Amino acid sequence: MTEADEKKKNAVFCRGESMLPLFRPGDRIRFVPCRAEEVRRGDVILFTPQGRDERVVHRVVSTGIDGIRTRGDANPYMDAWVLGQADIAGRAVTVERAGRVIPVAGGRAGRLIASCIRAVRKADHIASHVLSPCYRGLARSGLFRAILPAALRPRVVSFGREGAREMQLVLGKRVIGRRPADTNTWTIRRPFRIFVDEQALP
Repeated sequence: MTEADEKKKNAVFCRGESMLPLFRPGDRIRFVPCRAEEVRRGDVILFTPQGRDERVVHRVVSTGIDGIRTRGDANPYMDAWVLGQADIAGRAVTVERAGRVIPVAGGRAGRLIASCIRAVRKADHIASHVLSPCYRGLARSGLFRAILPAALRPRVVSFGREGAREMQLVLGKRVIGRRPADTNTWTIRRPFRIFVDEQALP
């Protein structure tokens, strides 16, 4: 097996948003095998929880004789599962995005990054609660949609993923909304809702 084949084997593509902004859907995450006793708080690990088929990439929040506990950086609560050696596939070391290879911090640096992400999310939650009535009013008014040139308006992109169709809403080069294959509901990022006519979305 060549080095390129080995790297491809030890990599997964990000599908969800539980590790935003560290990982985004479509990112390629490379990992290296590791043992449970080598895992530190703050590391990002790839694992398969017992009783589930889908692999997960989350950050370690505690280790000990009872097992390893994890949490997604974007999630408000700790994961329900407790992990052992048999569940862990490896530790994330880099993420590839748009041709760039970005190191994934673990240990103390990883804990600091996770703390900063939670602080920013808390501040954002407070600000959005205060500004929400104004934001909803602007979105309903259609004012920003009306002044946006047609060439710059959001467009819907549809593509297949694992036998299902997922839709994304794109503004320029930025993905501003998603409709996963298993739902009929769009999730649109703030503040881009003011540019979107939700009634016209498929």
